[in-house]
Amino acid sequence: MKALRRTFSSISVLMMRFSRLPRVPLFIVGLLITLSLILPLQFAVISPGQGRDVLTSVITIKGAPTYKSSGKLLVLTVLATSPSSSLFGLDVIYSWIRGETIVLPRSVVYPPNQSAKDIEKESTADMKNSQDAAALAAFSFLGFESNQSKITTSINLADTGGPSGGLVFALGVVEKLTSEDILAGRIVAGTGTIDPMGNVGAIGGINEKLISADRAGASVFLFPVQNCASVHHIPQGLKLYSVATLTEAVAVLKNPASAKPHCTWQQIR
Repeated sequence: MKALRRTFSSISVLMMRFSRLPRVPLFIVGLLITLSLILPLQFAVISPGQGRDVLTSVITIKGAPTYKSSGKLLVLTVLATSPSSSLFGLDVIYSWIRGETIVLPRSVVYPPNQSAKDIEKESTADMKNSQDAAALAAFSFLGFESNQSKITTSINLADTGGPSGGLVFALGVVEKLTSEDILAGRIVAGTGTIDPMGNVGAIGGINEKLISADRAGASVFLFPVQNCASVHHIPQGLKLYSVATLTEAVAVLKNPASAKPHCTWQQIR
């Protein structure tokens, strides 16, 4: 009986203390928390996408003999909040809980002074330029005339933008036009911009693309040397090779032992 009385006494004291708190500040805090959950926030969510084999239906070559590959060559995507979409507090919390996504200020992902329409138009143009540059780089590597690349080569990847697929597109053209089976049955993923001379450039979202490559079953991942410092986690069973040019990427696929350890952590390993 005495224990029950002490329990009721403790509850009464706690309620009295709570009732003394100012109601206005409590209301303001509650209102701010509620608004942060239901009002649009200036953030963007970046998450791993998928891997798609460019050798099946993405790259089409006419007017020249092509060869089948025993492997797969994956172009990787990263999913980002559309510049025209709204992001709310609950979305941000859910993204943090998932762990595989990152939340960044929208101004870091998209230019602050551009409309959503302009951003999407620029992304589409970047993809088209990347495809053209990839074809030119591949034909130059193979010793073909540069003007043949657009007469004979078509690259079609719907619902994807940006220039980061350039390296994989170029490798795909080389693989299709080379009698040697460069992939040798492997699932190879990669990322990197490319110019008509075959130089590979930096990209964004590399850690998300590593997750995408791992999910797609890739055993080899090619990426730009400029992204060495951006790699934070390497999935188990995925072998990474940093490359500076298309020529170097092809050489690595033909003979992995020839790979140059551009990254400091590659030199240590």
